[in-house]
Amino acid sequence: MAVHSASASSLATPPKQLPPEIVARLDTAAKLRKGKDAVSVALADLIDFHRREEKPMWWRMFDRAAATSDVLRDDPACIDGVQATGSPIPDKQSFVQSYRFDPVQECKLAAGDKSRVMFTHNLEAKFTLSALDVSAGTLELKIGKKGLHEKLAGAFPARGSLLPDEYVSAKPIQEALAEVASRHLTSALPPSVAALVNRVPPTRMLKQDDESTTQAAIRVANSMTGGCLVIQGPPGTGKTFTASQVILSLLIAGKKIGVASNSHKAVVNLLMACGDAARETGRSLWGIKVGGEAEGPLFSSNLSLKYVKDTGEARGAYTEGIVGGTAWLFTRPEWEGVLDFLFIDEAGQVALANVVAMARCAENLVLLGDQMQLEQPVQGAHPGDAGLSALQYALKDTDVSRPDLPVFHPVVPADYGLFLGESRRMHPSVCRFISESIYEKGLISHPDCARQKITVLSGGNGLITRESGIVFSGVEHDGNVQQSDEEVERVKAIYDALRGCLYMAKDGTTRPLALNDFLFIAPYNAQVRALQAALPQGARIGSVDKFQGQEAPVCVLSLCSSYGEYGSRGLAFILDRNRINVAISRAQCLAVIVADPRIALAIPGTLDEMRLINLFCKVVVRSPCSRI
Repeated sequence: MAVHSASASSLATPPKQLPPEIVARLDTAAKLRKGKDAVSVALADLIDFHRREEKPMWWRMFDRAAATSDVLRDDPACIDGVQATGSPIPDKQSFVQSYRFDPVQECKLAAGDKSRVMFTHNLEAKFTLSALDVSAGTLELKIGKKGLHEKLAGAFPARGSLLPDEYVSAKPIQEALAEVASRHLTSALPPSVAALVNRVPPTRMLKQDDESTTQAAIRVANSMTGGCLVIQGPPGTGKTFTASQVILSLLIAGKKIGVASNSHKAVVNLLMACGDAARETGRSLWGIKVGGEAEGPLFSSNLSLKYVKDTGEARGAYTEGIVGGTAWLFTRPEWEGVLDFLFIDEAGQVALANVVAMARCAENLVLLGDQMQLEQPVQGAHPGDAGLSALQYALKDTDVSRPDLPVFHPVVPADYGLFLGESRRMHPSVCRFISESIYEKGLISHPDCARQKITVLSGGNGLITRESGIVFSGVEHDGNVQQSDEEVERVKAIYDALRGCLYMAKDGTTRPLALNDFLFIAPYNAQVRALQAALPQGARIGSVDKFQGQEAPVCVLSLCSSYGEYGSRGLAFILDRNRINVAISRAQCLAVIVADPRIALAIPGTLDEMRLINLFCKVVVRSPCSRI
């Protein structure tokens, strides 16, 4: 009876009231679904994207706050058992407190002005993780004087455990998305949004026989009067160069251009290329860059480009030219209809919801990226296509019989977008593998890249005998999930074997291979740190995510997981097709994959795992230098 009574009592408790803005979005979604057309359904699925995306973050935060010390030590996003050392030090309008902790625990937190953490026992106080030395087990926390007195009663915690503050308000993006979706109920969508959601190309004649892809992109963009152009750029094919040439031609024609992406780094990268393109024609890049770093080569080399700190001040500072920023800028209401074009860089990682929300600021959209490289990270569960990136949505194969298992065109169809199909980075033997495995044989290597080679020194350790291409270096080990000392030793031996070998670049120049000519990549931070400890200081070491867009004569990928030991992320993580693509395609001349060869014997649990294992087997089989 007691159980029944408790149940009855809980049923009598009124449900928590949703905020009015959420109720309004859900009401709009319900009205859209009554339309039953594809566009209405897509917008209905999208309108509450950000709230769904935030839910796992809130659940994770409260779970961590209630977790035991042992659980927190095993969570690489947390730091367990920090203890204060010394006294707080004043720093302008803040105080800084030093802490120490056990460095044995894995930690993937990074220090910086935007790195925010909380103590598990007090989720109200937000600290900046201003300094962190994982190997030494030391860190510094900063908090404003007001927060110190109001949230902490005037004193830093003497001890405790830290968890990340992952919340970033998406309110302006949510409001813009809701406005666009509501507009569809009463009037026409902005032309750029309509073209994107309906997957309509800007013209039937995208590329003519007598023009390069860059020339085609310039011609098509300058003829657009409300549409969406897709430009797919596989590794090393000059996506940024092509985009900069298109943007410059539009600026010269008097168009107002926006450049957006998920990160300020990506925006700055494209703006830098635009500046280079402008100077080559005797011009200068003009306009504003909003948010991010206020100083750097972008502004020192483009004196007519001004920095604006706050998004709220940007519209008043902009009159013509180019404007760079993120979704928090372009979704503000004062930007609606201001721009002629909005370029979305790395569109394969930008949420469709964000692009639809931003697109009302411009008559035309240009999506730049490659859906076969790193995907956007999605945390929430989303209906329909709402969890896709803008580029994934645009290139989704709509003819598949299983809509619950979306398939994307590896190469943008010729009647829908433009494909940059010539890599100016990879040696033909590296490019051929990437082309056959990822791009339906649509990617070729520029003829000059065939000159790239490494003259392997005689009398070495025999680990590397090829002057170019893909080499599999197998090393068996057991019990390793996120770190393998055996593979670290092999990677170090490969570096020792190649260091000092003569490398010929595609321009015919030669030089001995130095430390900066290598990229060392691993899927897990634990293996990254192990490689950092074993290799010389200054070596370029990191995860796949860190090196997208970079290149080197030699790329060494360490998968680090033992056969049958794939952890919570499973085999699908270390053999992820897109991540393998990004890792190998960093190599200009030689790509070396270090892994347990027995992974090829793994029994797949799904059809997708079968494809991944098949890709791994292709790496092994293609390498005559394999050590299995």
